Amino acid sequence: MAELVRTFIAVDFDNPQIVSRAQEIQEELMRLGVGMKPVEPHNLHVTLWFFGEIDPGRLNLVLENAGKVRFKPFKLSVRGVGYFPGGGRINVIWLGVEDPENGLKNILDQLVERLTRLGFKYDERGFTPHLTIGRVKFVRDRQLALRKLEELKDLYVGEQLIDSFKVKKSTLTSKGPIYSDLLVIRAEG
Repeated sequence: MAELVRTFIAVDFDNPQIVSRAQEIQEELMRLGVGMKPVEPHNLHVTLWFFGEIDPGRLNLVLENAGKVRFKPFKLSVRGVGYFPGGGRINVIWLGVEDPENGLKNILDQLVERLTRLGFKYDERGFTPHLTIGRVKFVRDRQLALRKLEELKDLYVGEQLIDSFKVKKSTLTSKGPIYSDLLVIRAEG
């Protein structure tokens, strides 16, 4: 029985301004009584496609087809703090990502075109780029937390140059996921 690999495709965010601002927001929310597991600075990313656990044969198809995607470097803006699923429930806290040049959309369109033909299913709910910064376990004062999130909903965080995307492996541990790069696809030019 071949070992399954928990796989996803993502773009990493490493702009020091964005990373430090994300940490400040995490700390501020935790001070206000939001009990969350903050995403580590080196793990900040936008997931383009989460495959879940796939066998080595399917993984090879993902690697082969991801490697054929062509794109130029582009910039993404990070703006606004939000949460899923919405309403009064706060399960995940994220930073909004704007894609003014449609760079992410271009990469994703190419991936969807190549991989759906091979039987991979893409989540039809649509793609909303975001950087998860925390997974919430509990909220001491829901109204206070919601007011703070409302205050931060238009906050400008920074800009990230994207010149690569990655096929990653996620290994789940009791301390949180460990991500490793299986393939780095670099922009042309």
